Amino acid sequence: MSIDVKALERLRREARQAALRAGLDPWEVIFGVVGYDDINAFSAYDGFPERFPHWQFGMAYDYHRKHSAYAGWWTYELVLNTRPAIAFLRESNSPLEHKAVMVHVYGHVDFFKHNRWFSKTPKNMIQVMRNHAERIEAHMDEQGRERVEQFIDRYLSIQYNIDPLAPFIKRRWHARPAPADQAEEEVPHLHVKRDYMERFVNPPRWLESQRAKSAARREERGRLREESELERPQQDLLWFLIQYGRLENWQADILAMLREESYYFVPQIQTKVMNEGWASLFQAKLMAELAGPNEFLDHAEMLSLVLGGGGMNPYALGKRIWEDIEERWDKGRFGREWELCRDREARKHWDTHAGLGREKLFAVRRNYNDLTFISEFFTEELFEKLNLFAYEYILDTGAYHITSRDFEDVKRKLLLKYTHLGRPVIQVAGGNYDNKGELLLLHQWNGIGLDWGQTKDVLKHIYAMWGRPVNLKTIIRRKSKDPDQSRNRIHPERPLTAVLEEQGVLLRYDGERFRELALNPEEVKEIRTDDRSEEHTSELQSHSFISYAVFCLKKKNI
Repeated sequence: MSIDVKALERLRREARQAALRAGLDPWEVIFGVVGYDDINAFSAYDGFPERFPHWQFGMAYDYHRKHSAYAGWWTYELVLNTRPAIAFLRESNSPLEHKAVMVHVYGHVDFFKHNRWFSKTPKNMIQVMRNHAERIEAHMDEQGRERVEQFIDRYLSIQYNIDPLAPFIKRRWHARPAPADQAEEEVPHLHVKRDYMERFVNPPRWLESQRAKSAARREERGRLREESELERPQQDLLWFLIQYGRLENWQADILAMLREESYYFVPQIQTKVMNEGWASLFQAKLMAELAGPNEFLDHAEMLSLVLGGGGMNPYALGKRIWEDIEERWDKGRFGREWELCRDREARKHWDTHAGLGREKLFAVRRNYNDLTFISEFFTEELFEKLNLFAYEYILDTGAYHITSRDFEDVKRKLLLKYTHLGRPVIQVAGGNYDNKGELLLLHQWNGIGLDWGQTKDVLKHIYAMWGRPVNLKTIIRRKSKDPDQSRNRIHPERPLTAVLEEQGVLLRYDGERFRELALNPEEVKEIRTDDRSEEHTSELQSHSFISYAVFCLKKKNI
């Protein structure tokens, strides 16, 4: 269904005025209407009209095309965190859908503008992405498309092995300087009895080449010293590889560009639940005012499809938490008196008419990300309303099983999903492990192991960029017989499983084969973190460097 420019502008003004009346303060938004193929192409490019050339985007396009055609899962709009913001509307949207989507977009743009986690992102990323695409295409012309794509494949396996907090912290990579009075190596030469024989026995050109080799060895030793003497482990593996990896100039250039793109997307990953919930909250509020008598039910159906799919739908989960915050602060359900009250009936009818809900919403929008948002505002009362539970795939039965209906267990798993972008914490400990110029990585183990097969694949990619052997310290679980099968009488819904014994392992890849070496207790202690989940954890609850968290599918996507 097409719409003329004047009608679209009228809807835009109406949506913006409603957003401003509600207290939102978005940047200006430039709306564009695009067709079916374009909206799928932009979705494949993470919302951008242009990205660097790579086969993954073709796969993503095919995925979006098939899901919109066969699964009833389509995209109403795409909005970019730029200034002014850019939003692409689906051409087939009805006037009602255009209006609702515009309100939704203004909610997103208000969040982009005011949430602190977006404060460090550049607002000209469309131009930056285009420049990156042109430079990578130039490298493809020089180096060959297949060779460059293969290198990008390696980057994609570790694209979020960066430090999410780096933009907010002024820090430097502490490295001990090399001794200033480093002695120059004596160039070996043959002794001669007659001076006139010197230039024949020890030719000047040969001596000069030996001096150059000696200087190169000194430089390499100094470089390895810097790499190996980090005062503390660091998380930005991409930066470390750019600085110290054996990369050609074009490879370092591509890795630096794509690292910049990774940092741009970090705040969107960190605030997915908050951002989508915020936009959905104000869409529901404002469309109750803007929808006409004949449009109200159509919009209700549209919103219900977006919010469907279960409690882990970020739109639904975020909206419910925002609504709960507003209700609690309007009714005074916060503070010491509320926390100390243990009377369920009193808590049920608690209302001090504080009226602070809207103020609290905007304060939370400014300062929180998903992890802190869920940690503080996902309450036991809300958990009971949502009727959530934890489940796992159990290897012994070959099926998924409910493992807990306890609030603390569910919240722990929910927080784990949003900790460190939902990925394992892999730190760089140094580049001269065992004084051999080898890379050492540390997996900060929190009770969930790495996917062993994918981990080996990723280490191969890192080896190709590092140029020398790569080592990873982690903890794995080995199966052993469960001596206490009686525990199933305590938790009858939990199937019998084998006990998993923890073992510290050093996984080493030298370019040809992998070796597994046992870690001593001190090394295990070094990589074990305190925020581990002791219960409801199996070896199949594993993750790789590549990804961990997966949202439930929803019928429609805004």
